Amino acid sequence: MKAEIARQITELIEQKKFNGYTLVSGEDWQMPTVHEILLVRGLIPLTDRQLAHRLDVDERTIRKWKSGQTQMVFTTWCCLCWLAGLGMLLEKRIIR
Repeated sequence: MKAEIARQITELIEQKKFNGYTLVSGEDWQMPTVHEILLVRGLIPLTDRQLAHRLDVDERTIRKWKSGQTQMVFTTWCCLCWLAGLGMLLEKRIIR
């Protein structure tokens, strides 16, 4: 995880503005809220079109995640976190 991003996320978790359980793998994982998706999405320097291509989804799907119309599955969230510089959730626990 990139140090600056890790610091920002840690602060948000401590302030209870970000659910750290969205950053764990396994049965402890909790689905991200729209707010958390938007926060992580904002860390990725790609347009929605570029992100959709990278994730092999339709651009409308990106908009639906951002509006809360569609929930994001764990594997896609892992990819989004990885692209944002948060590390790969499948490899390790990011928080304790």
